[in-house]
Amino acid sequence: MILVSAMTIVWSVVILAGLGLIFGLGLAIAAKVFHVEVDTRIEDIAAILPQANCGACGFPGCNGFAEAIVNGKADNLSQCKPGSKSGKPEAIRKYLDEHPNPDGSINPIKVK
Repeated sequence: MILVSAMTIVWSVVILAGLGLIFGLGLAIAAKVFHVEVDTRIEDIAAILPQANCGACGFPGCNGFAEAIVNGKADNLSQCKPGSKSGKPEAIRKYLDEHPNPDGSINPIKVK
């Protein structure tokens, strides 16, 4: 009786370890297949912005405005009202000049 229950435990552990290995490999493959490249310039520009998240620029917070700047959807860098008072547009323009687009072009957004 003790031998039967010990073998049951061993088989349970082997089956669970096998399932863990199979699912782990599946997750590793899915992570490679569905990998998304993130433009680090969005995070860098968001760090330059004042993080007021007021929406005065017309975008949903500072991260939304940073994404619009990188994607070229923002009209000008002075749309950020709190940031324009503290010289943030000039800092962002300098950052964009130093970090061009992936194709090598410079982002043409003006300070104002």
